[in-house]
Amino acid sequence: MKHTARSLFQSRKGGRLGRLLGNRDGAGAVEFAFVAPILVLIYMGAVEISVALSVDTKVSRAGNITLDLITQGTSITKSEMKDLVDVAESIMAPFDGSDIELKFTGITVDASGNAKIDWSWGSETTKPYTDGASVTIPTGLQIANAYYVRSEITNKHQFLTSYPFLGSAAAALDMNETYYMRPRLGTNLSCTDC
Repeated sequence: MKHTARSLFQSRKGGRLGRLLGNRDGAGAVEFAFVAPILVLIYMGAVEISVALSVDTKVSRAGNITLDLITQGTSITKSEMKDLVDVAESIMAPFDGSDIELKFTGITVDASGNAKIDWSWGSETTKPYTDGASVTIPTGLQIANAYYVRSEITNKHQFLTSYPFLGSAAAALDMNETYYMRPRLGTNLSCTDC
């Protein structure tokens, strides 16, 4: 069989291209280069979610414990409630509790089931609600002639890492909890200087 120079070149070219396309050396490295960033993001997201859930549990515990401390007495003062901010911050340890905001509210329910503010105190503003103003409470708590103390706690959780593609607004997460309790001693809880 007679080969021309052109046919030899084409056969050699086809052989090299065929070998190049059939070569699987380094395929794992290429696949890893595509998958690695996704795995890193999943890992970082899992860490952020687990830390955020731990912080949320601490926020819930701080709100519940501070309200429990208030409802154990028959009266409370603003200075005593201010001390409860330190209690909430210590409950948040080892996480940052410096952004905690607490609000405590005494709520009276009349014979018709209408709820009104008796007194209120806040760590950021000393009077978050107007005395005597109507307030919405859960339906299950609208019991005639009842008295409740409400605790509202807010904490801003800063993410451990930053994700540039999420934007600067996603650098923190606000965590809020609200609790209601009845006074343990007596039928109401007074705030002497609110």
